[in-house]
Amino acid sequence: MFQIQASGKISGKKAPHKRSGFKKTTKEVRTVYKLAAIDLDGTLLNSCRRISDENKAAVAKLRANNIEVVLASGRKHEDILRFHQQLELESAILSCHGALVKDPITGEVISNRFIAREVVMHLIQEAVENELSWVVYDQRGVHLCPSEYWLSEYIRRTCFDRPNICNSFEDYVFTHAEKVNWMGDEEIIRREFRRVHDMFAGELTTVITDPDHLEFTVHGADKASGLMDLTERLGICQHEVLAFGDSNNDVTMLSWAGLGVAMNHGTRQARLAAKMISAPGDEGASLARAVDSILQAV
Repeated sequence: MFQIQASGKISGKKAPHKRSGFKKTTKEVRTVYKLAAIDLDGTLLNSCRRISDENKAAVAKLRANNIEVVLASGRKHEDILRFHQQLELESAILSCHGALVKDPITGEVISNRFIAREVVMHLIQEAVENELSWVVYDQRGVHLCPSEYWLSEYIRRTCFDRPNICNSFEDYVFTHAEKVNWMGDEEIIRREFRRVHDMFAGELTTVITDPDHLEFTVHGADKASGLMDLTERLGICQHEVLAFGDSNNDVTMLSWAGLGVAMNHGTRQARLAAKMISAPGDEGASLARAVDSILQAV
């Protein structure tokens, strides 16, 4: 197994005091890392929504050091699966911010934290009342409100299949959902986040992923909880986990992992949550630089 000094490295801007604990001691403690959770957009994928050659090589290096690589994203399971197959992985997938943890080879659902139908319907009605668009991720697919703009944006941002268009939410019988998104004007999204964050406290987890996206999962469903479910199944301890991410939905994962690594271009919240930040440079290879820094620390 790969070993690394617990001190780690900080790259880029001056780190806040919370990271000052990374000091070499006379007796260096070494940690064996067994699993690396990697976010997709902004971390594994470049601006063209593809895996760069550098990042693909970085994943291979992790696996060569007996570190299991797990993809963890806000995307739908089937959307993540194509990248899982490109990398020839055999691990489980964390989708919809960790609300669903599923083995893509056996089809086994390791954990599934979902939003009940009545709450989904309430969220859709709230979106309509606030002149926001909406999308629902459920067990049957991705369902989008009638909007040519958001249809084109969904396809552009995911480079994946066309979602189902619901002309009226009354016409579609929702069961439960792993995730619901609100989309719209950035100022409205910020305003609504402040409002619903308190309104749904203890019932839903809310996060702004992109400035124009407010996303909901059931309370407690996030990348950290998904990783906890998976590592418990695999018999892997918290301190044996690496996590790589760049966005607000990665914060819990970066905070929880033994070593959370934020991309240099990541959001402020992600960088504050991490114990290490990748070196500056081409964003499409930030993951590769971070992996190289960790491996060279041995």
